[in-house]
Amino acid sequence: MRKHKRNFFSGELKHFLSVCPPAMIFCTSKPLVTILKIRTEPFIPKNIVIYDDETSEDARNFNNLLEHTEGGESFSPVELDPKEEVAFILTSSGTTGFPKCVMLTHASFRVNLICFGDPLAFDLNPQESVIAFLPFFHIYGQSVLLASVLHATKFVILDKFVPDRFLQIIQDHRITKLLVVPPIFLFLVKSPLLEKYDVSSIKDIVCGAAPISQELEKIVEKQLKVKSVRQSYGLTELGGMATIIPKNVKKCGSIGKPAAGIKIKVCDTKTGKALPPNQIGELRMFGDGVMKGYLGNDEESKAAFDEEGFLRSGDLGYYDEEGFYYIVDRLKEIINYKGFQVSPAELENLLIQHPAVKDAGVIGIPKEGVGEVPLAFIVKQPNTNVTEDEIVHYIEENISVQKRLYGGVKFIEEIPKTSSGKILRRKLKELA
Repeated sequence: MRKHKRNFFSGELKHFLSVCPPAMIFCTSKPLVTILKIRTEPFIPKNIVIYDDETSEDARNFNNLLEHTEGGESFSPVELDPKEEVAFILTSSGTTGFPKCVMLTHASFRVNLICFGDPLAFDLNPQESVIAFLPFFHIYGQSVLLASVLHATKFVILDKFVPDRFLQIIQDHRITKLLVVPPIFLFLVKSPLLEKYDVSSIKDIVCGAAPISQELEKIVEKQLKVKSVRQSYGLTELGGMATIIPKNVKKCGSIGKPAAGIKIKVCDTKTGKALPPNQIGELRMFGDGVMKGYLGNDEESKAAFDEEGFLRSGDLGYYDEEGFYYIVDRLKEIINYKGFQVSPAELENLLIQHPAVKDAGVIGIPKEGVGEVPLAFIVKQPNTNVTEDEIVHYIEENISVQKRLYGGVKFIEEIPKTSSGKILRRKLKELA
């Protein structure tokens, strides 16, 4: 078995697989290292298939699986109800601990794939070419991957974002459409490498996962000589896209209009009453793309919808007289790092398991180019001398890369809380 310096994280993996026990596992040798660490758990199947290593006592090679089926294995198509049967289970971070498992049916995800082919939306078609560098486990990256296949769009995979390779692919493959996240915008604005490559093939740029400023939009438009930069807004729970700036429309700072088949209302956060234009409230969505619910969590599934069946986004925003929507802030306490949702509660639950930590509170602090990064406030156990580096390293060993303490650690005497025990994060933000 090959050795890897980095592996996946057993704590998260145990949580996900216990909620959603698999019948088979398909993986590469990299995550297999961690899977084998927890193989004694009852939810780990014996049937593990690996792509990039030879068949061993731990796993079968994928090619071997196809050539030599054992025990009557077959992969024949099955009949199913697309509105009820789950196609994908993706994760979406909540404010109450571990990420929740979002169930998207075949029918709900199909809505998103069709939107990607809409000429007024993403407009993926055989004449376009895109570069794929977004993670395929993220709703954005997964949607781009499958929609490109469905709509016969040229799709060039970059397994890891490397600035030179990114620009070289754009030049060599004449990439016409960039589907990106905010950190890539910052790269396009600040990198001197841009002048060394011909990126004139780019005609359309769509940014998702997190809002970008009007100023950044305008700078990118000037740098790449495109008519406009378009923003899109979506949720894992919605199966992807909720809004997008229509093609050939310029509306700086807006996340666009509702995608086809999506209804949106802006509600007062206290009364739930629908608000008129230019008043800030919570964005709530309704449509055929909405999730079936959270796997194994009926209470959270019910709480995710209001009395009219609209999905609560947890995001604050408004719409103008022309029907264009804008994001103002997040109602939830989620930290948005490079478009990834990072749950403070998840990090806090992990931190307090450290023997030298008495209590912990986590907030997001702004950082240019990535949105927010997690900063941890730690109350030490008496008579301990744990350091910031030790805490940061502890988190690195137990959680995935996008959730690490890039904002660092601060040691304080007490975590400010309400009488009911809820952390006063605004007090922590003042301390930061």
